[in-house]
Amino acid sequence: MIIASFAMFGNYYLYDSVAYVALELKSSLGFTDEQYGLLYSMYSIAAIGVLFFSGMFIDKFGTRLSILLFGAICTISGFYTAYSNSILSMLISRFVLGFGAEPLIVALTVAVAKWFKGKELGFALGINLFIARLGTYAVDLSNVWAEPFYTGWQKPLILAAVIGSLCMLAGIAYYILEWNADKKNVLQKAGETDKLELRSLVKFTPSFWYIVLLCMTFYSAVFPFRGFAPKFYVEAHGLSDQLAGQLNSILALTAMFATPLIGLLIDKTGRRASMMFIGAILIMPVYLMMIYVDISLFVPVTMLGIAFSLIPAVMWPSVAYIVDERRLGTAYALMTLIQQAGVAFFAWLIGWANEHENASAANPGGYNLGMWLFSILGILGFIFAYRLYKHEKGPRAHGLEKPTI
Repeated sequence: MIIASFAMFGNYYLYDSVAYVALELKSSLGFTDEQYGLLYSMYSIAAIGVLFFSGMFIDKFGTRLSILLFGAICTISGFYTAYSNSILSMLISRFVLGFGAEPLIVALTVAVAKWFKGKELGFALGINLFIARLGTYAVDLSNVWAEPFYTGWQKPLILAAVIGSLCMLAGIAYYILEWNADKKNVLQKAGETDKLELRSLVKFTPSFWYIVLLCMTFYSAVFPFRGFAPKFYVEAHGLSDQLAGQLNSILALTAMFATPLIGLLIDKTGRRASMMFIGAILIMPVYLMMIYVDISLFVPVTMLGIAFSLIPAVMWPSVAYIVDERRLGTAYALMTLIQQAGVAFFAWLIGWANEHENASAANPGGYNLGMWLFSILGILGFIFAYRLYKHEKGPRAHGLEKPTI
């Protein structure tokens, strides 16, 4: 579990590392906001493509080879990014990262299941996610604890590449660990991994599709915003780079601690659809509060972190209650694919909006269009959450509105 968690830590750090060189990429390499948004879109595009076969690859070649291979791809992409000096090469490097990172996450999840299936799997995965999000928290504060590196765009990315090497190092360590365990025959068989079977898509229930759409809106509202947030905080609110990073870290920190607590609450109450309804209400006003309300940014960012915690704590487990166990791989792969498609589109769209409105320190109002677009996602999330709640209160409910333990 610790080895898997360190690999996830490096993975998360790599993903978010470009957020803190956005201004330097613009001033030194001439990147536009739209091009910067494409760095996140390329990751998601690669993730969408790789989800079609990564589960089958892991099934055929096993977790230890898969973790080693995809961990190495992530590490290589980190160094490729650090030594890219053009938009094309950096887009390629982010594509490579997405190609390796998503199957790495699947393989690591399957690996943890091998060791904890039938025991404390939920707790183990919770710890795994907690440590993974420490990677996000660490990069958010990197311009404080690693301030000497922040003298341009390249040194922070070199630091990220070194930390991202944990993906490959953990892959080597896990290969050795599982190889020894296999010789002693101590591992249990893992569950089926994520595979996409297109012919079964029409059989999913309306509740499943509402959950998928909820996940897509929440992910599209949070991840692209996190990518642009440091630049937004500096140029629209006049914060220093260090304060912008600390503020962005609150979102990750809130989610880290809120996720297991919300999960415990949901296990006791069983009010899954109701909780997502509350989360949608929380997320709707946060972006407009940041541009129109004279209030500490700490308040809307914390609200966003709590709302985002509901996805892993409520929505992911809910799928297991409404989808037959034999089709869970298809369900989770489809959900992840649609999430990534939403993130890819909105990362580009927000970059385009900022560029179209000439968003900058000299024109902070240029960020308003992008924040309104994020708010529209909140409204859509509210509609989907309401539809899920109504469906789960009706005769075709799947038990999402009653306790399960």
